[in-house]
Parts: sequence; structure tokens; C-alpha cells
Amino acid sequence: MKKIAITVGDPTGIGPEIVIKTLKKYQFPVTLVIYGSITGEIKLPNLKNITTVDEIDKDDNTLFWIQVTKGHLFTPGQPSHESGLAAYEALQMACSDALIGEVDAIVTAPVSKHFIQLSYPDFIGQTEFFAKMSNTEDVVMSFFSDKLVAGLLTTHCSLSEVASSLTKDMICKKIEIINTSLQRYFKILKPELALLGINPHAGEEGAFGSEEQRVMIPAIAQSQKMGIKITGPFPADTFFAGNYKKYDMIISAYHDQVLIPFKMLSFDEGVNVTLGLPFIRASVDHGTAFDIAGKGIASEKSLVAAINLAIKMSS
Repeated sequence: MKKIAITVGDPTGIGPEIVIKTLKKYQFPVTLVIYGSITGEIKLPNLKNITTVDEIDKDDNTLFWIQVTKGHLFTPGQPSHESGLAAYEALQMACSDALIGEVDAIVTAPVSKHFIQLSYPDFIGQTEFFAKMSNTEDVVMSFFSDKLVAGLLTTHCSLSEVASSLTKDMICKKIEIINTSLQRYFKILKPELALLGINPHAGEEGAFGSEEQRVMIPAIAQSQKMGIKITGPFPADTFFAGNYKKYDMIISAYHDQVLIPFKMLSFDEGVNVTLGLPFIRASVDHGTAFDIAGKGIASEKSLVAAINLAIKMSS
């Protein structure tokens, strides 16, 4: 049976709540291994606490919890240096197990970059963390839902840095990762890809910026020579009027350009997937929501979707 790791994220956010809700309401055809800290007793009859993933092979159970930072009491909605440490330690443990094949995929609940950075200043985000831990040079942050599938050329960087980070080789590499991943994990033999322009009206022949002419169009041409079905660059403002439905993935240069329509269409049900890693990593597409943590009103839909997608990708 496949083993799926789930990290609970920051223990003072909504991560523990949505994990517990998911475990109580749903059953999955895999073994689930939960990594993280939670305050209070977890009342699940089929849950077993373990210290390492090695113990799973000796047990017929399908639900396990590996606690980190044992003994520390966390209060929902009150993040701290300690909650950041707990979130980071869970990521480290799950990633280490994935790299040696002890788990088949990782599903992550949200963490706070700020509170992890109090101990690890170089931490940018979970996507970059997994890339660094696995010595993976190029990854693609992507988003999946029934309504829209999207990928990013850049990840967590400021808008002022986006244009200068785009090169022909970089775009070609990202396109290749996307194409290969859709073929491998989703059994799409010839993915149909669309690339959005970065400037208004996709630059309009260079009138509003040179990135489309200088790097995007040459990257598309080179990718097409490699047999990849990609078109563009398309003006982003009109593209989402309906064109997006024709493609297996929409590729955007930067975060908000495609995440705004994605979350409008798929909020609470979207899944963030890191493509290009040596293991499968899926995640919820929302944050820690400290303001509602502990109130019992957080939706587990995105986590359930992430688990189901990880199962599909690992099958």
C-alpha cells in the first residue's frame, strides 16, 4: 500500500484542524503518515503514534502520527518562534523520508514563512525548501483544480525581479518540466500548453516591453522543435475570458497573474503541486489563517483535494 506523508504545518494555524477534520471524515486507499505537533489529545480510534516511519512496516494499521517538539503546548492563533520550529522540523522529517523512498508523496498544510525565518532566515517557502533539500535546481510551482491548471515560471519573488529573471533557457527548462510531469503523472501523451505574456497586450510587438519578443517567443519556438505543444505568448487580460479551457496547463511568468483567476475559480478546492522534484509534493493552496485558527470553521476541502491528487499522481 502506498504511503502518503502529511505535514500539519504551523501548529498554531488551521493546519492541525483541517488535518483532524480530514482524518475523521474521509478514508483513503493508502497509509497516511502525519508529521507535526498538535496540542491536546487526538481522538481517532485507528491512529497510532510512532517515532519513525520504519515502524510502519511492522503494523497493519493505515494511520500513523509522528509527533515533533513533544511536550510544547501551542495555542491556536498565537504563532511563535517555537511553532515555526515545529513546522520546519516536520518538513525536514517528511522530506528526508521521501528522499529515501519511505513515503511515496508529501502533502503539506500551511506554514508561516515569518515564524520559520526567525530560526531559519534563508527559508523562502515550502517549494524552495523541498528543492534545496533534494538538490533540485529547477522546479515549477503549479496549481491544479477541476476548473483550471496553471504553472509559474517564477515562484516567491518580488514583481520587480520577475522580468530580469526570465531567460530563454529558463523558460525552456520550465516548459520541459511541465510537459514531462503532465505525461508522467497525469498520463497526458501530448499536453496542450499556453504561455501568457508578461506585459500589457503581451507587449504588442515590443511597444510595451521586450520580454515577449526577446525571450518568450524564442523559448516557445525551441520548445516546439522538441515536440512540445505550446503556443503563446497570449495577452493575459483577455485569455481568461474562455481560452484557458482549451489547455492542459496555463503557464504564467509570475504569481498573481494566474493565482488571482485560479483562486476566484477554485478557492478552497485548489491544490499546489511542486513539479520537478524527485518525489511527489502537493499542498493546500491557502495560508495559515491564524485569525480563524481554533474556531472550528476552517475548510478541509483543499487538503482533501491535495491528498487525492497525491494518490492519483503516485498510482
